[in-house]
Amino acid sequence: MQKLFTIFTPTYNRAHTLSRLYESLKNQTNKNFIWLIVDDGSCDDTKSLVQTFQLENIIEINYIFQANKGKHFAVNAGLRQTETDFFCVIDSDDYLAINAIAEMELLADKIIANDNVGAFTFIHYQSNVAYDQSKYGSREWIDFERINYEWEFPGEMVFCFKTKIHQQFYFPEFEGEKFCQESLVFRRIGRKYKVLVTDKVLAFGDYLEDGLSKNFYKLLLKNPNSSLLNLQERFQDKLSDEEKFNLAKTYWDIASKSNQPFMKRFFGINPFLILRILINKHKKQ
Repeated sequence: MQKLFTIFTPTYNRAHTLSRLYESLKNQTNKNFIWLIVDDGSCDDTKSLVQTFQLENIIEINYIFQANKGKHFAVNAGLRQTETDFFCVIDSDDYLAINAIAEMELLADKIIANDNVGAFTFIHYQSNVAYDQSKYGSREWIDFERINYEWEFPGEMVFCFKTKIHQQFYFPEFEGEKFCQESLVFRRIGRKYKVLVTDKVLAFGDYLEDGLSKNFYKLLLKNPNSSLLNLQERFQDKLSDEEKFNLAKTYWDIASKSNQPFMKRFFGINPFLILRILINKHKKQ
């Protein structure tokens, strides 16, 4: 029987965290999913650990190994292999609530026949911070521009996409660049499709010291093509003049420090904004 969800996990040297995620998946009250793992070149015990999971034969697990290229390359590889209706990225240092798949199936039923809606969301909650559970789990609306809501704890959104829609929007792949912001692809999808937004708390995890959130600006500088492309496309959003100016400053800074060609630095975005930045820099000298 065809599964409904692919729970996709890109991983790199995270054998020490995968067991927690596996335990949460094998204990799901609803097993209507495949766990697809793309190992992005790990040199620890990830492969042998996953093999022990597979031998237990409790959930369906597919494992793919690739040379180390970066998370977004792994996501693209996973998307190409996915045949289920929905595709949801759960990182290797996270885990799911025991009823997560059951709740996700209820949400999927609400949008599967609506061609204008490309995904639903739920909350990833930082597990070492307490919150009032009675305040969450009942709100939902269909939108994209208004996808954020107030919460009382450190958290973020998890998107569960219709696979055929996400497969129209792969991450750009630049040789030698191992990082691309998820917001680049999410924004592209959001310009064409709406999202069912919910305040259900279904995923948990902590922010590890080796996670991508650390030294974020250095990542942007090391991956300039992806970073500059993301900044360029943000100018298509509804922005204030101040927001545009601040984006332009970031664009110029990354383009200059990564030694991009002059034409790309000056004409990659509105050249009048760049000229304004240069004039301001000159006045401060």
